[in-house]
Amino acid sequence: MKKKDEGLIRYTRYLLSANEPSHAATNIHPLKDPRQATRNMLAEHSIRQAERRRAGLSGGGVRNYAQSYVFALPKDIPQPTKKQWAGIAARAVKAIAEENEIDPQKLWDVTGVVFHEEPTKSKNNHIHVIVGNIVDGKYHKGLTQKKSIYASKQAFNDYMLEILDVDNKNYQALSEGRDDPLWLARKKQAEKEEKTIIEARKKARKEIKIAQLWKDKYNKAGFNGLKFEMMLKKREIEEKEEKLSEDSEWLLSKIDNYVDQCKRLLKYVEEENDKRVNSTIKRIEKTELELEKAGLEVPNEEERQSRRRKLRP
Repeated sequence: MKKKDEGLIRYTRYLLSANEPSHAATNIHPLKDPRQATRNMLAEHSIRQAERRRAGLSGGGVRNYAQSYVFALPKDIPQPTKKQWAGIAARAVKAIAEENEIDPQKLWDVTGVVFHEEPTKSKNNHIHVIVGNIVDGKYHKGLTQKKSIYASKQAFNDYMLEILDVDNKNYQALSEGRDDPLWLARKKQAEKEEKTIIEARKKARKEIKIAQLWKDKYNKAGFNGLKFEMMLKKREIEEKEEKLSEDSEWLLSKIDNYVDQCKRLLKYVEEENDKRVNSTIKRIEKTELELEKAGLEVPNEEERQSRRRKLRP
């Protein structure tokens, strides 16, 4: 959780707020007071700042005061009670503490746990475990690393097997067509973005090489001449785009006009208004010739003659 104390407080409020759109059907149960945990985290940060000042140390600011772990279970397996959800959180925090050589009780003091019970089928029951990154005035970077995530997952799986006799290795999803879990969706998105960045870097390196060749090939005057030539080319392209835009607007207006004329012709035929029929046919034929010059396919002369014979009295 970034943005220092502001981000921490905002996230805690979000977890506890029943007014959030994403919590419309959610029953919210604080299992270990996240507000008190937040106060403890802020106190730890103040202790760290004071100790650094006493030691004459500058810099070293911390932007993320806490790490959020989420543990979720699908609806098609036995669900833990509130007490058991709290047990899952405690077991996970103990495993994280041991992995980072931190006193488990001290890490538990800067931990908040919120259980989100989801009555609808679209969301799974889950807990949010907010763990402070500063313990005893010391910032523990390991809490944000994969080793802590792995340790917490192992503890989660062990607890489920021990208490509810549910083995994650034997679990088969009921539906293969469901959406990816959030962590997997984020992983795929990150991989996609990383691939895009790699491709962009390759392209940039290639363009830099080309630019270097041009630079080596031309002296300063020649390079300036090339720049001027490119500027003229850019202006030419912009003028062509502007003309194309104007031509497109003209063409669209002509097509709209053509459709309106055809509608009016049908109306005058139904009204047996011979004078209007004749004048409208002439307008239509004039518009057709203009559209033909613009490259659109329109009725040929033989088809026009046939139309005149059918419509004129």
